[in-house]
Amino acid sequence: MKSAMRTVLARNITVMLAAQVVLWGSSFALLYFLPRFLGSDDFGRLFLALSIKSMLGLLIDFGGNYLIPKEVARSERTGAGILNSYFVLRIVLWVFSIGLIMLISNLMDYTAHIHILILVLAVGKLWEGGSTAIGAYFQGIERMEYPSYGSMAERLFVAVFAIAALLFGADSIGIAVIMTLGGLLNLVVLMIYARPFVQIRVEFDFKVFGLLGSGMSYFLFSLFSVVYYRIDAVMISALTTETVTGWYGGAFRFFDMVMVLPLLFKTAIFPVFSKLWDNEEGTLETTIGESIRLMIIIGLPTSILIYMLASPIIGFFMGLEEFGQAVVILQIFAVSIPIIYVDIILGSALLGAANKQHSWAVVGFLAILINVSANYWMIPYSQDMWGNGGIGAAVATFLTELFVMSTAFVLLPKRYLRTFKQSYLLKPAGVAVMMGFVLMILIWLGLHWMLCAILAGLVYVGGLFLAKTFSAAEVASMKRMASIGALKNLLFNNASPS
Repeated sequence: MKSAMRTVLARNITVMLAAQVVLWGSSFALLYFLPRFLGSDDFGRLFLALSIKSMLGLLIDFGGNYLIPKEVARSERTGAGILNSYFVLRIVLWVFSIGLIMLISNLMDYTAHIHILILVLAVGKLWEGGSTAIGAYFQGIERMEYPSYGSMAERLFVAVFAIAALLFGADSIGIAVIMTLGGLLNLVVLMIYARPFVQIRVEFDFKVFGLLGSGMSYFLFSLFSVVYYRIDAVMISALTTETVTGWYGGAFRFFDMVMVLPLLFKTAIFPVFSKLWDNEEGTLETTIGESIRLMIIIGLPTSILIYMLASPIIGFFMGLEEFGQAVVILQIFAVSIPIIYVDIILGSALLGAANKQHSWAVVGFLAILINVSANYWMIPYSQDMWGNGGIGAAVATFLTELFVMSTAFVLLPKRYLRTFKQSYLLKPAGVAVMMGFVLMILIWLGLHWMLCAILAGLVYVGGLFLAKTFSAAEVASMKRMASIGALKNLLFNNASPS
């Protein structure tokens, strides 16, 4: 990648990682308190409602999370018009979606408690739609520090007030109200930071109907991907019990947090793919190859660490007495991690650079069919065999992601992968296996699981350097980026509107 592009990308990733430290802290705190204070039943209700809320969000977004940053990256003037049009579009879609989601809730014959949970969270999607639209605009101009500030304000608010509410005896409905207010705070922060960059107006433009066509492919894949990613919660609740849903939700919440790493990178890299869509100077191939390589380097050790430490992780955050059945679910999720990490990059390349939106939407549709079919068979089977339908749902997720990755490699033009070398996979894999053996010894010695994870991580990083995974130029670049001066420059350079 060009030097200027590397600098912008590094700044965005650095800022988002710094913000993510705060977000992770608040998320881990919530993960520790929510299951313990709500119990598996009420936690299962909250997880189900949050999953339905995620699917509702995709209806409201209508592909904007991809279309807005892509168009802004190519033309800020055009992107500003699309942003304002999407505000109107999202309000209309929100009204429609509220009615639809409550109809589905009634048809599923949920309890009154779950009805209220869904309604409270659905109301919050109105201003969350505005937050994601503005965040997508900032993504397009590659200024991800501002969405990071909004997310930090929201997560800190939710963590502090939710934990306080739990200590005073609040149930899942009270937590849902706090989450909804946190989303409103995020929107307020983003609107303040957006003023110097774009004039936000809520006005109706008949051209908004053209967006329905231009965003259809993005919408379809986004909808399909979230449905097959979240439909398992709905199916588990229908085919098993609230307790089993709670087990699955506990494992999924931890699994979902480690998904943040590739999503952060995707957020930073998607505008780069969009700018390089014409592939001048052959920079795109290098960018895609390096991106997949990074996901492999991060994904493999993450998978091994979570798989081998699943029991103490669940024990620490939720308690094995009530959530012990979540351990095997988390282990199955762990096996899926490297595949999902690579899927995220391949999907961004197909949507941002290769312009394969229509084909990718078809892949999303097929993924739904595979996932729903697998869940329909595997959830009851695993429920009958082991009393844990979540096992079947986790296996269905793995099979679906494997299908998505295989299809993505077929769809991606082969020239886009010509810079990817075998060593990009073999060296990290070899070092990860070595790390796994070391981790096994550390566990056998009886060290605390957190210390085991830290020491194993250091072994992995040291092994990467010993195996000469990185070139001399990359090592020199890492040293420069690790300096205090470089970090300050990445975080604060060019902070003014451009």
